[in-house]
Amino acid sequence: MPETPRTPKRPGPDIPTVAVGDNAPDETAPDPDSPLRDPDAPTLPEVAVGEGTVDRVIQGHTYDGIREYDNPMPGWWVALFWAGIVFAPIYALGVHAFDWIDDYGDDFAESGERLEEVRALYAATGPSFKTDPGALREYAGDAEMAQAGVVHFAAICAACHGDNGEGTIGPNLTDEFWIHGADPEQLWTSISEGFPAQGMPPMSAQLGEQERAEVLAYVVSLQGTDPPNAKAPEGEPAL
Repeated sequence: MPETPRTPKRPGPDIPTVAVGDNAPDETAPDPDSPLRDPDAPTLPEVAVGEGTVDRVIQGHTYDGIREYDNPMPGWWVALFWAGIVFAPIYALGVHAFDWIDDYGDDFAESGERLEEVRALYAATGPSFKTDPGALREYAGDAEMAQAGVVHFAAICAACHGDNGEGTIGPNLTDEFWIHGADPEQLWTSISEGFPAQGMPPMSAQLGEQERAEVLAYVVSLQGTDPPNAKAPEGEPAL
């Protein structure tokens, strides 16, 4: 069955020729000069109740209550639109052709350089030596730190523990028996705080953190060396 053509609305008693509150009072609705208006569809808009504007109606279409107008875009929006169009080729050429603008790789490399500068500054001005449990375990197995600790041990510790850690007044440091524990954290505490009641002063008053860590590394390196004239074991075997 052929579709019955729809008859467009035309001015009548209920459809004013001027949409009060929509078009200017001296304009015919719809706007006859709009380039978007279909001249073959003379549908007139319904009155826009409560709008109170002078918007130029194109055709009078309504989509879920949304009216169709022929108003220009805001000036700021048009300016941004054209600025984007002008900027796009400049940006593309600047990044890919002439290297005027840094790309992601350049920014990443620059950030890495700044990070290294911050690290260097922090190392020069802030605390640079760590004494957390993980760091102490690393020091305990560091041969270079152990070698550096020989000097400090000979100057401060050898009088009580012997030149080779064999023990004299103090206990033997070369066997597996320990009075106050052989864990790096326990050794660090023993070296730093000492045992004044037993005659061992705190080394924190005489040595810095790195120097004490070097002594720790040297003491650990003495394990199992079996020097001559070693003192009898004291304490409990290390686990």
